[in-house]
This record gives sequence, structure tokens and C-alpha cells, in this order.
Amino acid sequence: MGDILEITTRPRHHHVFYKFTANAINFEIKAQGNAALGISNKPEQNCEFLIGIGHNNQTWIKKVRGRGVYRETIDTPNILSTTEYRRFWVSWYGDIIRLGVNGNSKPIVTFSSRTAELKYVTFLALDDVRNTVHWRIEVPPYIEKSYVMQPISGGDPFWARYDRTHNFPDNAYIGGHENENLYIIRADHNGSLTPGKYMSSKGMGYIPWGGEANSKLTFEVLCGFNFTWLPCKNTDAIPVGAVVGGYSEDPGKEKLYIGRSKYLEHLIPGKIQPSHKVCYVPFEGREIGLDKFEILVVPDDGKRCVNKFLIPGAPIDHRFVFREEEQMNMDIEHAVNFEEYAGFLNPEVDG
Repeated sequence: MGDILEITTRPRHHHVFYKFTANAINFEIKAQGNAALGISNKPEQNCEFLIGIGHNNQTWIKKVRGRGVYRETIDTPNILSTTEYRRFWVSWYGDIIRLGVNGNSKPIVTFSSRTAELKYVTFLALDDVRNTVHWRIEVPPYIEKSYVMQPISGGDPFWARYDRTHNFPDNAYIGGHENENLYIIRADHNGSLTPGKYMSSKGMGYIPWGGEANSKLTFEVLCGFNFTWLPCKNTDAIPVGAVVGGYSEDPGKEKLYIGRSKYLEHLIPGKIQPSHKVCYVPFEGREIGLDKFEILVVPDDGKRCVNKFLIPGAPIDHRFVFREEEQMNMDIEHAVNFEEYAGFLNPEVDG
């Protein structure tokens, strides 16, 4: 699970940038006047985009650099409070920047622009020098002893069994976003071992199977950080190193791979069943099949592909399903790149 970073900002303070590669963040604000976030492809004074919250009773997303449409604005009186923290989320993927409030999945304001290179975020206060803004920001946990950057090693993936009698694993892999960070899980269901998602706000796992999002209290959680996501255009060409998350209930025990796909305003992990040519994701009680998706992969220099799926009747090799007690000998990019994680310990400052 993520840690909470608490900071206070005031107008005219130096910009402190934090590096995110998850394309989404959750945060809370307590402020009298307004608050702002800057998002950019590099840490410098003039951010590429600026998000203003409660500024003159309005909330907006503004393009600071470049040409084109410069601002999208809505009226939002009393959106901030001086007595309580208010929760928000921001995401930037698919060339759309979105700002949402609390647990609502529909954003209150969006801005269309190229977002592929955005990864630096700074937290600000605007205008009045008396405008103090208190922030609580969800960030992935870091190891406090790792103050010196070292060559990355380890991070091998493994599955950790979880139920409500245990703490959720600290090194669980963040695989998506749905108003909160989503984690990748898998669970037994009707003879299958099916990948899905975990939502910490509900304390529940969900797997897509039989047209429904089936809830689970006991499941396994994917841990580690040495992963990367690749676009998967054709399930006839599953890339080498694709992470096997389980198997189907069919006699042939078809391999199920871990995928994720954009649906509405969300990025949701689920299962790729190659013979069905789609990625199934669980969402609001339903199993949704989507034909545009990414697949989780162990990085590989080549561009080779594995077979389409297991030959019917052939037994699945459980050495490559990786139950809890088996450690994967793989090198699999965390939602936040741990190789660059020192940004949270020694953030880059723009003077």
C-alpha cells in the first residue's frame, strides 16, 4: 500500500517536484483559498500544465506552454475547506488530463492534450501570500535506508496470499487506477485461477468471470516492481516474458495473462484469455471484454512471441503459474519507477 506524504505550501515558495510514472495520483487538500498542481515533462519553473482548484471560485486546467486551447474552466464554489481535508484525484493518460473529486469516477474537468511525457508533479498555492495549503499525497512506500542510489537489483515478482487476518503486502504492485490505486490479484473460481483487481477502499478483490465481477475476500497479490506494460495488438502474438496469472476452467487449462485496459475514465487490470482475443476487466459488478489493452511483461530485448495458447488437452506447467510458495526467476516497471524513486527522498528543486 502507499504511504501518505504530508506537505504545506504557500505562494512564492520554491517549486519542489516529485516524479510519478503511474499517470495518476490521489491527494487531499485543506486550504482557505485555493490550491494548484503543476504537471510537466521536466522539473522547471513554467510547468507544461497547471491545475487550479478553487481559484476565484473556479477550477481549471490550463496549458502553460505551447499553442492551442489554453484553459478548461468550471465553477466550483466552496470546493475547498479550512476545517477538513477534501479528497481529489488527477490522471493523465490517453492524451487527456482529468481532475476528479472524492470517490466520483466522472471527472469534474478535463483537458485534451498530449500527455505521453508527463511525469513531474509539483504542489502549489496561488496568489495571496496568506494562502497556506495543506496536502496529503498518496505515494508508494520507500525503504528508509536507501538514501544512496544503487543499481537496481531484485524486484522479482511473487504472489503473496492475503485475507483480512493479514496486513496487505507493502510491496504489492500497482496495476491501474479507478479513483484509487488498483492492485493485481488472482483467486480460485469454479476451477479456474483468475487474475483481477483489489480495491483498498472496499477491502475486496474482484475477478472477471462468467459475465460478472466476482468479489473475493481471500486471494493472492502480485508483489515486486521489475515489470513493464506493453501494448498487445494481437493475442496470436503474446510477447515472450508475458506474466502468466492463472488458467481457465476449461479441460485444457488455457493460460491467462495479466492485462489492463482503459474503460470510461479508468485503467483497470484483469485477465487476457488469448482464445477470446480480449482482456476481461471487472467493473461495477460486470465482466467487461475490451479489445484494446496492455499486457504485463518481464522486459526482454527481443520482440519474439510465444504460442497463441496451450494445445487443448495439454497439461499446464504449474512451474510457470507461480503460486505463493514459488518465487519467479524473472526481471518484471512499477507504477512508480523505483529506479528513480530517490525523487521522493531528495526531490529535485527548481530555484
